[in-house]
Amino acid sequence: MTVVLYVQTPDVDFDYLKGSALLTVIGFIAASLAYRVQRSSLGETSFIPYLSALVLYPSWTVVALVGIGSAAAEIRRRKFGIKLVFNVSQFILAAASASLVYVVLGGKPLAGADASFNPLPHSAAVIAFLFVNTFAVAAAIGLDPGKSILKTWYEGNAAGFVYDMELIPFVFGFARAYHDWGIWGAASLLALVVGLRFTYQSKHQLETTNKELLELFVHTVEFRDPYTSGHSQRVSRYSRIIAKAVGLSSKEIARIEIAGMLHDVGKIHEIFAPILSKPGRLTPEERAIMELHPIKSAELVAKLSEFADIIPAVRHHHENWDGTGYPDRLAGREIPLGSRIIMFADTIDAMTTDRPYRKAMTEVEVRTELQKYKGSQFDPYICDALLASPEYHQIFVPADDSRSSISFTQIFERARRPKTPAVA
Repeated sequence: MTVVLYVQTPDVDFDYLKGSALLTVIGFIAASLAYRVQRSSLGETSFIPYLSALVLYPSWTVVALVGIGSAAAEIRRRKFGIKLVFNVSQFILAAASASLVYVVLGGKPLAGADASFNPLPHSAAVIAFLFVNTFAVAAAIGLDPGKSILKTWYEGNAAGFVYDMELIPFVFGFARAYHDWGIWGAASLLALVVGLRFTYQSKHQLETTNKELLELFVHTVEFRDPYTSGHSQRVSRYSRIIAKAVGLSSKEIARIEIAGMLHDVGKIHEIFAPILSKPGRLTPEERAIMELHPIKSAELVAKLSEFADIIPAVRHHHENWDGTGYPDRLAGREIPLGSRIIMFADTIDAMTTDRPYRKAMTEVEVRTELQKYKGSQFDPYICDALLASPEYHQIFVPADDSRSSISFTQIFERARRPKTPAVA
């Protein structure tokens, strides 16, 4: 890609190159200020000044400078070997792709006399950079057996990709600021980059802390019941699988996944403590008390404004399709879709968990039970879609498989719109 760009623009204009070089230095500083997003990835804002450098002077020399800046930032973070090569290579490939698209579509160097905004090449360059950068990561992940590269990219980036189009005016604005104000414009950009970095980091740290506290709370609830350790995490995971099987959007899947994690938090209430610790079967009176737990769960979830939309899914996750469930005896499509999905997930977890009075059911036995109670306990349409979907088998992946364990923070990372691209 860089060779093709060299053929398109072989000559070097050093007057143009000065501004791009300064912007790549700002990009290096931004990359050096990267903050941790997850255990294995970092978030950064370096792509904005790098892209601005490319539209200021789209040439192979600027692509090389971006590569050097990226490599220097990786070395500063003490990343060497394959990670260094991969991260730098993906940045160079993305930068070369963006520059080539910009030039082919008629984009002119903003470092020149004409610094006007041209929607097509500017937009296409940003899209090309973001797509190539994120697709390279998806391709690396997709090298694992059984993983589709396109599916990996779609699940990880499609939801936020449209929102990333807001970067287009920012990229132009950065380049134009240098064109109009020179070194002072660059200094202003540097201050903005640093400010964005600390804003993103503070916001992310606050979100992560809140989610980890909620996860701790869920674990605390489960400590009361020796037979439900990890139950909420499994129900959350199964809910995600089932929601995917019935074709919901990524946003809907994420919210149902959260509801699945929180569906039993009401059991923290003291009225359930003696019942949860009881080893034998429940009396009618005790069962009546336990049937209050969806209400208590919904009341707790309602105390957090961020979860207002999932309150119905939590409250009604024990409603049966035929109206014989609790707490409100809703029937059919009166029951929120999220509740109907969690009903499947909750019941499947009960069936596949060893209990004192029976062994865990097999995949075939669970299928038989779901079909048996289709139309009475379970939504028949969801049941048919789930059992016909290849996703159904994923429910029975061994519990010690790394793909089956999930934390509250990971769930929220799926639900939130990504603000910055991540690097390995």
